Amino acid sequence: MEYMDLLYIHQPAGNWMAGYRQLEKAFREGKARAIGISNFEGEYIRELQNQWEIVPQFIQVEAHPYFTQKELRTTLDKYGIRLMSWYPLGHGDNSLLQEPVFASLGEKYGKSPAQIILRWHTRRGLVVIPGSKNVDHIRDNLKILDFTLTADEMSGIARLDKDVRYYNRTDAQLRQFASWQPDFEKA
Repeated sequence: MEYMDLLYIHQPAGNWMAGYRQLEKAFREGKARAIGISNFEGEYIRELQNQWEIVPQFIQVEAHPYFTQKELRTTLDKYGIRLMSWYPLGHGDNSLLQEPVFASLGEKYGKSPAQIILRWHTRRGLVVIPGSKNVDHIRDNLKILDFTLTADEMSGIARLDKDVRYYNRTDAQLRQFASWQPDFEKA
């Protein structure tokens, strides 16, 4: 391979700053067209902000209508970092998918609740990576660009934000990887 489209660090664990320096090097050398981070929030993104030479183009974090990442988006927008949403459908939570707003909008546009949610994400400028092993769901997930949600509809969905995560990582979990210190200088 001559280059990677996107190269990113999955978790702020171990010697992640040395790893980020290697991403910057790969970007400067044209080996990566974009670099990014995943699951860097709070203190981790603040620490990276103080030390990056190249601003990451992407951050991959949990984001969905129950957890919109409003505070993080303020920081990202300041630097032009794109948010890539994993769990964009709330990890398939039926209570989210059955919210009345999605049924109503689905009826109006002839779309499923999942399609409404994915369109809401893309309309907000997010990149979405919904997971599915079901071929029909994968096809449906791609059919979201033939309608546009109004500003009022977008706001209505945003009001569902409960600051609820489905995945919780603790600092203790990250520390268990701290002893792993690869020699990035030899990479």
